[in-house]
Amino acid sequence: MRNPARPLILGIMLLSVILPTGLSLLPGNAHSASWRETKCALYQQHRDQTRATMPTDAMGEMFNQQEQTFIASGCTARVYVCPQSKAELDYANLMSVKMMNAGATGSFLPFVCQDGLTTDKPTQ
Repeated sequence: MRNPARPLILGIMLLSVILPTGLSLLPGNAHSASWRETKCALYQQHRDQTRATMPTDAMGEMFNQQEQTFIASGCTARVYVCPQSKAELDYANLMSVKMMNAGATGSFLPFVCQDGLTTDKPTQ
């Protein structure tokens, strides 16, 4: 007696091998571009929400300019947004957590100092 489920099981097994391989051959740039755009929109949204709760003079002019340059590039340029004060460092840390919770990796974030972090006050 022949098992009628056997062809179905073999078909499912074959499909589970072929389908992922076929999908991996599709162009991935459309997804990547839209994910970059989504991350940038999320960054701007989190930035606006976070800054709305802060004093307007909490950030220095250089920090604001560097962050604006990053955003103006569509969040693609490697811009060094370097925290110089405790308020800027707290903001950078909070934005990092918010963006990573949204699925962005640390390499997306602009918060880095070319010569390492040098704040004018202790960070703790």
